[in-house]
Amino acid sequence: MKDCCFVILYSLLFSSVYVHSWATVEDSVILPGADIGRHAILKRCVVDKQCRIPEGMQIGVDPEADRQRFHVSPKGITLVTAEMLGQGAAEKI
Repeated sequence: MKDCCFVILYSLLFSSVYVHSWATVEDSVILPGADIGRHAILKRCVVDKQCRIPEGMQIGVDPEADRQRFHVSPKGITLVTAEMLGQGAAEKI
């Protein structure tokens, strides 16, 4: 695996979660069926089931930027749902 690497620290990943190469998941909970894109960075996140995190997306790195798109708790945990990523029911049809 010399060309493939990802980092997962202090996180809980449920079944059927796919983490692509060079992604980082730290202090997060990733629910079933989520797909974490290559070079994505997730810190202090809860990612809902079936979410597709795009390649290179950073969540939990800049709380002010996260508040514009996601829900950030008072303690800095970012909630990510498919609808917040533009992947709602209409996208699946």
